[in-house]
Amino acid sequence: MIDFDPYAPTGGPIEGMERVPRSERRRRRERGSPPTATPPARSTDHLVDAGFGRRLGAFVLDWLIVGIPGARLSSFVQAVLPKEPGTCEKSDGENTRKYACDVLTSDSAGIHELFVLALLLFIVFFYFGHLEGRRGGTPGKRIAKLKVVDATTGAPIGMGRAIGRWIMRFASAIPVFLGYFWMLWDDDNQTWHDKVVRSRVVRA
Repeated sequence: MIDFDPYAPTGGPIEGMERVPRSERRRRRERGSPPTATPPARSTDHLVDAGFGRRLGAFVLDWLIVGIPGARLSSFVQAVLPKEPGTCEKSDGENTRKYACDVLTSDSAGIHELFVLALLLFIVFFYFGHLEGRRGGTPGKRIAKLKVVDATTGAPIGMGRAIGRWIMRFASAIPVFLGYFWMLWDDDNQTWHDKVVRSRVVRA
């Protein structure tokens, strides 16, 4: 195995360069690798925050692209799976009426639950995690010419933070969508889920 010494000079002697003794090079290796230059931080001064209307439009587009088709696909799978005679209930608010109907068998119900789980994982990990975290935006955001970036550097937020951002949307929606409307009077134009993962939604 070749003993590579990062502190040893390469090639012949260079005029004006002091030759480092072997003992000094060994001591430097024991202390650690030589420091590397830190790349300059990205500036976010050129970024323009997206307005509430544009972000709402992107949300609606994403729902039309993945939400409604996903719900219809789930209903279709449920409709074609084997069924057996059973009993269903219907309530009018005061009274509950039972009537005969076809229900999914136990095996069919398990298959449908697995399908719904797989669909949810696809939406969370690929649609929002990958596309929003690594590519900067979902198809809805791209159509609306928006992207999600790190609030400090302007770089993509990564898959983990994008998934966390998606989960925190539920917290933003629970108190009558207060977490979404928060950006209207927030100095940084951030929703609650933006603040938790330190993200910004800006114009692409």
